[in-house]
Amino acid sequence: MGYIKWDRFSDIEAFTTTRQGGNSLPPFDTFNLAYHVGDNHADVLKNRQVLYKDYKIKPLHLISAYQSHGTTIAKVSSKHYGSGETAYETGIPADALYTEEKDIALGIFHADCVPVFLYAKKEGIIGIVHAGQTGTLKEVTAIAIQHLIDFEGVDPKDIYAHLGPSLTFSHNVIDEETKKKIIAMGPDYVFGLKETNGQTFLDVPLLNFLQLRAKGVPAVNITISDYCTFENKDLFFSYRRNNLTGRQMSVIKFK
Repeated sequence: MGYIKWDRFSDIEAFTTTRQGGNSLPPFDTFNLAYHVGDNHADVLKNRQVLYKDYKIKPLHLISAYQSHGTTIAKVSSKHYGSGETAYETGIPADALYTEEKDIALGIFHADCVPVFLYAKKEGIIGIVHAGQTGTLKEVTAIAIQHLIDFEGVDPKDIYAHLGPSLTFSHNVIDEETKKKIIAMGPDYVFGLKETNGQTFLDVPLLNFLQLRAKGVPAVNITISDYCTFENKDLFFSYRRNNLTGRQMSVIKFK
């Protein structure tokens, strides 16, 4: 089971890799796609070659992000071929990528963060957002949607989104300072806080859902994965669970 797919549309391919079916040794076993976590470079390259073959992707055409938990949005074109292919640092410095070109696959890395897949079907634009807790509190998903509205003329009602496998709130305890920041973001964000037995938990996928809704994406256009990266240790890497571990890759491309 190498991939968890978002298969709502027949004209795109969107998926999150699992940790199964690769070449990496513990603690990166086995299908780690990230160069920057301490894994053997040759093993990561072998894993990527499996991915290229499985989805018929030309190696230079899988363009990945050099992530910083920020809010930079980057439009990707053929001039970016090769970005991130041989080293993490050669990826595009952004936490959200999008393109309208048919021969490009976009990828982000994550272990517990939320991968947000985007498809503006009417306008022919695909995108992907790396939305960890830090980026989510900076409203990276909302900023990405606003960027598509402002710079690409996208109607948010035409946007479809899927939140892929990530850390669920039951494994995400936050401190009082973080809680106060979230409350200050507005009353809707309070729904992302859940309290029990003196602890506060944060639902990061829900906050991204709320950001999509606030920008006008219809609720019926949004789906959320049932998979928790922490709980499914045989399927997913989890930084919260293991710290030193590999990374899933979430990828979106046109067929």
